[in-house]
Amino acid sequence: MNASQRPIVVGVDGSRDARSAAGWAAEQARDRGRPLILVHCLTWPFEGVSTSGTDTAAGPHSGAESLLRTMADELGAILPRDRIDWRVEQGDPVAALCADSATAEVVVVGARGVGGVAGLLIGSTATALVSAARCPVVVLPDDSTVVVSERHSVVVGVECRGRDEEVLDFAFTEAAARGTDLVAVHAWQDAALGPGIRTVGPLVDWATVAADEQRILAEAIAGWREKQPDVGVREVVVRGRTAPSLVAAAMTAELLVVGRPPHGPIGRLGSATHGVLHRAGCPVAVVPVGD
Repeated sequence: MNASQRPIVVGVDGSRDARSAAGWAAEQARDRGRPLILVHCLTWPFEGVSTSGTDTAAGPHSGAESLLRTMADELGAILPRDRIDWRVEQGDPVAALCADSATAEVVVVGARGVGGVAGLLIGSTATALVSAARCPVVVLPDDSTVVVSERHSVVVGVECRGRDEEVLDFAFTEAAARGTDLVAVHAWQDAALGPGIRTVGPLVDWATVAADEQRILAEAIAGWREKQPDVGVREVVVRGRTAPSLVAAAMTAELLVVGRPPHGPIGRLGSATHGVLHRAGCPVAVVPVGD
């Protein structure tokens, strides 16, 4: 599939979070000239296979079809209706959306669906999806957790461990498309400097260490500054844990971009990415790295 034809796919289930995710996805599709596909999954046993957006025959999928048709018509106020398609799938939503991720530009979901458990900021579907998808996944938070009058900037977490290229590519592209600046955040901790540092902490020249971390961050994004000269970049180096540092930096951001490290079993996330997903008050894009 031509890269310019890759769709934005959004998982919907009728929940408020899913409707917010669909609206957000429609705006992205409009601004980037992409098609939008709404996907709803029926998770209880039914006979038959998935139906397309052009099949209106009555049957066990009719309620879901009606939901998606209505949503598509509503989203037509944002995106031309002929660029919106939808389908109903039977089975696990994670499996269906992961299959879509092989050819999608991005997959978008709400933090919690209809069956979400009160008190949890992100549901099992979103967690499993970001762990296994082959393209970036954007998770929209509950819009009641943080209310910001005006959001700006894209914030990106930079590890500076030689595996930031995919993450920086996505973040710079998003900032350019949105016409906003990029905030590159690198967090470091004493423990990362070596096992002996803790015992001689007072004797360490922390100003020099911090300067080294600043240099490392500057080197990590130098090439991207040249590739995207129109994107203003602010560099932030924080002595602290990664997830809280990123969440704080992105409190008023339009988007927070983090990487998903290479992994083995499905469902395993890096601790920082997991922490960000459960705490961020803005949309979070999780970019697969090195898969």
